[in-house]
Amino acid sequence: MGYETASTDGVGSVTDGDDGGMWMLRDALGAENLGVTVLELEPGAGGTERDHAGDGHGEVYVVVEGSVDVDCDDETVTLDRGEAIRLSPDQRRRIVNRGEDRVRLVLAGAP
Repeated sequence: MGYETASTDGVGSVTDGDDGGMWMLRDALGAENLGVTVLELEPGAGGTERDHAGDGHGEVYVVVEGSVDVDCDDETVTLDRGEAIRLSPDQRRRIVNRGEDRVRLVLAGAP
């Protein structure tokens, strides 16, 4: 078979759920070279500031519901539904939901 399917219903969230959820689908999809994550953030919630300079891992974030801020060093990029951002491995970043509604993103990353 040349494909695999996965669902957030079949994969446990790696966060506690109070601020949303984070479902890592790489293993469920059998994707060796591409990480795929679904991230939901409640209003006021955000991730930790980080980069991937050490592992050379670039990322793309696509907003599928809501609006979210991506803090990049001293600049904030606001993304609305249907918009995406590509981040180089050395770019410091933090995803934050400063809005009033829950947001849902798909995160993809690869070396």
